[in-house]
Amino acid sequence: MPSPSRMADERHKYVLKELQERGSCKVAELARDLGVSEMTIHRDLAHLARLNLLRKVHGGAVLRNYIEQSFQDRAVQNHEAKVAVAQLAQTLVRPGTSLYLAPGSTAHEFALALHQDELQVYTNSLPTATALARSTPQGVNVTLLGGQLVGFVEALVGPTTEAALATLKLNFAFIAVTGVSLEGGLTIYTEEEARVIRAVIRAARKTVLLTDASKFGQVVGPQIGHLEDVHAVVCDSMPPNYRKYCEQHDVEVLLTSEVQAASHTAPQDASVPDRRN
Repeated sequence: MPSPSRMADERHKYVLKELQERGSCKVAELARDLGVSEMTIHRDLAHLARLNLLRKVHGGAVLRNYIEQSFQDRAVQNHEAKVAVAQLAQTLVRPGTSLYLAPGSTAHEFALALHQDELQVYTNSLPTATALARSTPQGVNVTLLGGQLVGFVEALVGPTTEAALATLKLNFAFIAVTGVSLEGGLTIYTEEEARVIRAVIRAARKTVLLTDASKFGQVVGPQIGHLEDVHAVVCDSMPPNYRKYCEQHDVEVLLTSEVQAASHTAPQDASVPDRRN
C-alpha cells in the first residue's frame, strides 16, 4: 500500500493537472474524484498554496499565474473590437426594458453607447454606473447594486449584491467574463464575482454574453457556468468549433465581423430567442 506521503504527492499532481487543464477546481469535485474527504483536499490546497502553485478561493482553487488586471488596463485592450460588440448588442434593447450590466470593459462600452430611453438599468460596476449617470438619455433609471468593493475590478459583490438580484426580474442580463472554454466553461476573476453572475443568470429572462475573440479557449478563475447557460453571444469573431457548439445548444451568435461584411452601414436589429418560461 502506498505511503501517506506518496498518496499526498499523487493527489497534488492530480490537482495541478486539473488546474492546468481547467484553470479552477472545486473542493467537492476533487474530493469525489480522488475518493478522499473535503478536509483532506483543503489541506492539500493549503500546502500547494504555500508553495505558490495555486491560489485558494472560496470552495476551491485557481491557477496562481493568472493576472488580476485593473479595469483601466482591460479597457484599452482590444478596444475597437469591444466598441463594435457593444454597438451590436445595443440592437437587442427596446424601450421599456429592464437590464443588468456586468462589470467589465465591454459592458462599460455598452453603457457608453446606450441611447434608448425608458430603461431600468441595474449594475454593480462603479465605472458603468458613473458612465450611465453622466450620459444616459432622459427617462433611464439607473440602480447601483450595493455590496463589498473589489478594488481591481471596481465592482460591488457579496451577499448584499446577491440578495438584491434575487428580488429582480430582468428582461436582459449582459454579462462579461475572463475566459470562454468548452471544457472549462465561463470563468471570472473571483468566486465572489462568480456568485453574483450566477444570481444574475437566475434573475434574467435572457442572458447575453459580451466578449471579444481573445477570450475563447481561456480559463481564468472560477467557473460561473457553461456556454449553454446563456441565450446569446455577441462578439467580434468566433472559432468554428465554438460556433458549432452554440448551434448545437440553441445559443444565438451575433458577430460584428459578419455584420460588417454584410453592410457598411449600421447593424440591423437583432433578436434573441427566449428559451425560458
